[in-house]
Amino acid sequence: MANVHKDFHGALSYGIQFILDEYGMTGLEKYLQGLADTVYAPLVKKLKTEGLDALRDHWQEIFTVEGGEFELHEEKKELVLTVLSCPAITHMKAQGYPISPQFCEHTRILNEAICAGTGYTCSVESNQDAGCCVQRFWKETS
Repeated sequence: MANVHKDFHGALSYGIQFILDEYGMTGLEKYLQGLADTVYAPLVKKLKTEGLDALRDHWQEIFTVEGGEFELHEEKKELVLTVLSCPAITHMKAQGYPISPQFCEHTRILNEAICAGTGYTCSVESNQDAGCCVQRFWKETS
């Protein structure tokens, strides 16, 4: 099993809040887009060549390793990731970490950056207080 350091989520929440306080939402978006361009470059490449299977495999691995409660399914040519219990939110609440009010925005921003230029797009509907969300990915149509 992969080595998981769930305290990363607490550090990320602090970082998100710092960037928001210092540079606003535009600064946060720019930072996370740069992160996606580097850290997620292999996933972006796979998304371009393998399509939604690349995202399915990625989410399956991540949420399994993190111990999240989730469901993955296809619906009308969309990949739907339903996060029933977010491992990040669950861990931060259990440890008493302050959670940035905009913490879940990082999911939307990163997903949009990962999809950019691949021919795919996405949406995220989240309920941060409940620690759940629905993420959808689909092929763009012209």
